[in-house]
Amino acid sequence: MRKLTIDLHGHDVLTAVDLAWRRVSEAYSNGYGSVELLHGAADVTEVVEAGRGRIKWALRSAVERGEFDTFIDRGQTWLKAGSIVLTLKRNPRPSSEHWTDEPRRKYR
Repeated sequence: MRKLTIDLHGHDVLTAVDLAWRRVSEAYSNGYGSVELLHGAADVTEVVEAGRGRIKWALRSAVERGEFDTFIDRGQTWLKAGSIVLTLKRNPRPSSEHWTDEPRRKYR
């Protein structure tokens, strides 16, 4: 089973969530088995409105709202401290591998 790992560090929250959705969609289309979204902020354990941890909680919220459900088996999601592992549904007709360009990182 192929696994894609995407590092979301350096992106603003909206770009990170959009990129995560695109990569999950593309990984499904390309026949991958799972995607790990590296969001960091492993020590941030409560929802935050500003500062570190916003990407983490925005992604967790998106998973809970079902925004990835077209592509994932939500029951197999692993919410780790510094990342989220999404198990993809089996794609019966994967396409030849194709990825869109990653947006520029806003922060270093």
